[in-house]
Amino acid sequence: MLAWIPNALTISRCGFALLVLGAALNAAASLALLDKATDDEAARLATVIQLWHQVALLAFIGGAITDFLDGWIARQLNATSRFGIWLDPIADKLLVGFALLGLAMTLQTLLIYMPAALIIARDLFMTWLRTRPEAASVIVPSNLAKVKTAAEMAAIGGLLAPPAMAPELVGEALSGKDPAALAGSAGLLILLWIAAALSLYTAAQYVRAVRPK
Repeated sequence: MLAWIPNALTISRCGFALLVLGAALNAAASLALLDKATDDEAARLATVIQLWHQVALLAFIGGAITDFLDGWIARQLNATSRFGIWLDPIADKLLVGFALLGLAMTLQTLLIYMPAALIIARDLFMTWLRTRPEAASVIVPSNLAKVKTAAEMAAIGGLLAPPAMAPELVGEALSGKDPAALAGSAGLLILLWIAAALSLYTAAQYVRAVRPK
């Protein structure tokens, strides 16, 4: 009777992903109004922007939690379904992809654009590859792919946190005024680049596995 829970969590992760994207779009729209705003309006907009970033962060955390729970509960209940097997990787890719788009709109730097583009392109390719009949029995998440996912989640969550919790740290990190903030941001960016490199490497592994011997 509880076998529906894993699929419900997977569906909810799609909802969390859409919420991340919607919050990021609203934050970006409010940010675009700052240049023409009066001092009073700017203060109000700054609060609104931070609130939207908080929504994005909480939605991402919620989605990440469902990513752990749906698999764990499915194993505990021995509840698997073709629908869940199909939707789970799509939900993961939506959450990561929309969060990366949100970060790109917020931070607006090539250091985000490039790994985000690589990860999103890889995920789109993998989604297509999974539809190939010859790949159905070959593409199984490897331990390295799980490390890649963990690195993605940690880097994205860490980069989403400052605009939501302490927006002033973003400017200080970008300007180099706060060495600690700069070091923390650099570490998270390195982790994101590592995740991008692992994304390409694991994709290449899957392609080699699918190719006829």
